[in-house]
Amino acid sequence: MGRRGFSRLTESQFRGQVIRLAILYGWQVCHFRPARTARGWRTAIQGHAGAPDIIAARNGRVVGAELKVGNNKPTEDQVLWLHHWGADGYLWYPSDWQQIEDVFSGRK
Repeated sequence: MGRRGFSRLTESQFRGQVIRLAILYGWQVCHFRPARTARGWRTAIQGHAGAPDIIAARNGRVVGAELKVGNNKPTEDQVLWLHHWGADGYLWYPSDWQQIEDVFSGRK
């Protein structure tokens, strides 16, 4: 996909592409979907806010990836989760597609 196509992606479209790629390479993938409530969009969780958008596991490796598009930045809670995740905690934008492919293909 050309860089120009990346600039128009919504986060939902980007997430769908990342999930499809991970599944293509044999990863188990999880994403917690928010729901609209009377008080706006909420994701039901118990524990700490900011968990990565995607959790993917394969052969003993677990990846946590926070996905952003455009000029969006992670929250402090999201940054903290990625810090605790360690080497397999990623902040990915569409322009990081090569790294995304490298991680899910096993090249990285």
